[in-house]
Amino acid sequence: MLFNSIDFLLFFPIVTLLCFAIPPKVRNLFLLGCSLYFYMCWKAKYILLIGFSIVVTYLGGLLIEYFSQKKKPFLEKSVFWATIGSNLLILFVFKYYNFFAENLAAISGDRILLPLFQFALPVGISFYTFQALGYVIDVSRKTIKAEKNPFTYALFISFYPQLVAGPIERSSNLLAQIKQRTSFNYENMRSGLLLMGWGMFQKVVIADRLALFVDSIYNQYTAVDGAYLLLATLLFAIQIYCDFASYSNIARGAARVMGYRLMLNFNTPYFSKSFAEYWSRWHISLSTWFQDYIFEPLAWKLKDHRWAAGFSIFVVFFISGFWHGASWTFVIWGLLHAFLRIAEILTKKPKKKLYKKLKINTKSKQFQYLQMVFVFLCVCFTYIFFRADSLSQALSIVRSIFTDTHITSLFQQSFFTFGLDVKDFVVAVVALAVLWCGDLLVYRKVDIYGWITAQKRPIRWVIYWLLIFSVVIFGVYGPSYDSAPFIYFQF
Repeated sequence: MLFNSIDFLLFFPIVTLLCFAIPPKVRNLFLLGCSLYFYMCWKAKYILLIGFSIVVTYLGGLLIEYFSQKKKPFLEKSVFWATIGSNLLILFVFKYYNFFAENLAAISGDRILLPLFQFALPVGISFYTFQALGYVIDVSRKTIKAEKNPFTYALFISFYPQLVAGPIERSSNLLAQIKQRTSFNYENMRSGLLLMGWGMFQKVVIADRLALFVDSIYNQYTAVDGAYLLLATLLFAIQIYCDFASYSNIARGAARVMGYRLMLNFNTPYFSKSFAEYWSRWHISLSTWFQDYIFEPLAWKLKDHRWAAGFSIFVVFFISGFWHGASWTFVIWGLLHAFLRIAEILTKKPKKKLYKKLKINTKSKQFQYLQMVFVFLCVCFTYIFFRADSLSQALSIVRSIFTDTHITSLFQQSFFTFGLDVKDFVVAVVALAVLWCGDLLVYRKVDIYGWITAQKRPIRWVIYWLLIFSVVIFGVYGPSYDSAPFIYFQF
């Protein structure tokens, strides 16, 4: 079930109304049933996988805590690694097995050493696996106590708004809220619905519209000028941002209406002035997960080595690339970000000396704007490998952009034959202007929601209806009002 589908348009209000209508004692059971149904709408049989993850990590958490209290470190560590390993094994089999089998065959001269299996990638498996593993690690670190109620824990893993594509929640946040009783709150409803509306605008008005042009260009990358590939790559950066941020905003909005606060997942990433800042603003739930559970423990163990930070960064981004997909294009995307981040660290002092020698005011707005543009363009370059279907396609696109780009080709009449007609182009330009203004205000810490709610009722309702009409009238829908899937569903 997609957030941008008619099914969800019926599912969400019915579930929310019943959630507040039924007794609080059975509310979690009701939400658990609805969340499992929500997931089963894709492929019912894959409920066994998330069920396996829930049961194993729930029991693992209890046993880890029990053996810790009994001062039995060997059994405690054994259960910990068995719990982690079994979940990673399921993730490997369903997401990475064929990739390794195909590469093993290629290395051995196309000899089939391992059989290939044909099954669809379970939706959201990377997200709920990492959420469950985070819980187990927290219990092992004794930062939280193991959850005794199996239904409460099951709801924490399968909570439907963030089940499929995050945010990857922490037990200290969402699990703690699930254990509390929520009640209807008008401000939660208003702010949640407004956040959902903005998410829908990002998805169907911007992301799905830009996808028409981006897909058209990338699908015929050998037949178009490098200028089109360059523009498509720049627009893909906006597309994936709006697509993924829209899911997070709708998820956060839906949860807020029901009284739950999910973590912020995107915070104006394209206004970043450094790659470190970019990763503190992009996919925050995943980047902080890697920071807390991989980077810091690894860097701590290697603290006596000069290359500890660099190696830890390399490992994190290598894993991040594989987390996104079983393809060398994703691995290279991750390694490119590792290179950019490490290079940023290594050149920090030399650049500081150079700026001082050249008397460059690094605090000036002009300099900061140049930093933002540089970071954005570098991120866009990495997206070529993220978006391409193969490594050869990515390299061909890079070659074309740097050797066969004629900007004048963009001003020919044929421009409007690549997915966007004149009307779609105008709508896209206006929508991007709205997006830029909105993100700029957020970046400058303007409370947009507070400003809207402070207006008089007629002005507020004009804003609400403009948002609704924009989504309904200017949204991109299929011939039968088909809803386009979110990009991160494939991860």
